[in-house]
Amino acid sequence: MSNTNSRFPTIRKLCLAKDAYNHCEENDTLFKEAMIENYKYQLEQQPFFKYLAEKSGFSIDQIVDYKDVFNIPPLFVGTMKMNRFCNVPDEEIALTLTSSGTGGQKTQLNLDKESLDNLEKLAVSSFVDLGYADETPAHYIVLGYSRDKSSQIGTSWSDEQVMQYAPQKSTHWQIHWNDETQRFDFDYHETANLLISLAEDAPIRLIGFPAFMHQVVEEVVRIKPNLRVHPKSFIIAGGGWKNHNGTPMTHSDFAQYVETSIGLPAENVRDNYGMAEHGVPYSSCSAGHHHVPIYGRLQVVDPLTMKGKPLGEEGLLKLLTPYNTTQPNLAVLSTDLVTLGDNCPCGVKGPYIASIRRGGKVKHKGCAIAAQEILNAAQK
Repeated sequence: MSNTNSRFPTIRKLCLAKDAYNHCEENDTLFKEAMIENYKYQLEQQPFFKYLAEKSGFSIDQIVDYKDVFNIPPLFVGTMKMNRFCNVPDEEIALTLTSSGTGGQKTQLNLDKESLDNLEKLAVSSFVDLGYADETPAHYIVLGYSRDKSSQIGTSWSDEQVMQYAPQKSTHWQIHWNDETQRFDFDYHETANLLISLAEDAPIRLIGFPAFMHQVVEEVVRIKPNLRVHPKSFIIAGGGWKNHNGTPMTHSDFAQYVETSIGLPAENVRDNYGMAEHGVPYSSCSAGHHHVPIYGRLQVVDPLTMKGKPLGEEGLLKLLTPYNTTQPNLAVLSTDLVTLGDNCPCGVKGPYIASIRRGGKVKHKGCAIAAQEILNAAQK
């Protein structure tokens, strides 16, 4: 679908734009115009969104310069866990993704056909332009929920999407649904032996939760301490850097542990940050920083005043993107506490996430928390 055939041609043009990290004036202007196009539509479709604007004293006419988009009143993530805010009938929804692996409050990200295609297009550019792609066929070991029983879990969909950046020589989903216990199970010993059996044949691509990866690598070292994987092996993780006991680790510590243990190059240990309420992937580079592509924008705000904070200062994360017209998630306020940086030493220009902390008094039971419960059961 070209942007000329779209109901939202400016949004489409942005999502089809190449050079995903080129934060130039032209792309900033395109982002602003795409946000205006989406915002107009949401004001027509969603009474609550219109109420937010009126309560905040904000008008679409106030979006004149690029920086004005950061003043759009956001939806709070907790509100999105209680309301669908869907603009189209169910038969027009091409994909629904949820944020939770087992129970807990669930966000539903609803995407019609065009919004889904927008997301897929921008995601490909975001990953490829950070060096995730390679032409060498690889064995994929996916430490995520098997797709046959988790088609609507956001992390499972994301895992499947990042499996297109190297040809699949074989694919192995390792968190399986147990009909008897009615829950997902994981066997780290079996997975470690699988990795050992495939390691000498081709590159390994480990996808999924870092805590599971840590447990598997530890078991590989116990079984075959001198194992070294193919130098083109790659990790694409999501869910926060932790060891298998749930203890936080830095990206750098995790990458060095993997390189020392099985020879997988530290610069090939990558991570994705994102949330179902927003959808845009913020992928890490070889230096471990999550970069902001031109399809989304991030702002750190003071939790009391909601005013933007400068680079290097911590605050609540506000996320903006126009790609999805199915729901009014073009501006979302999270409970995560972050700091932003600029011009990463990896060479990629533009803003990046320098640090992330989970905030809030109540911990939302998302996919990673549910995964840790599975891992705890596996250890027992």
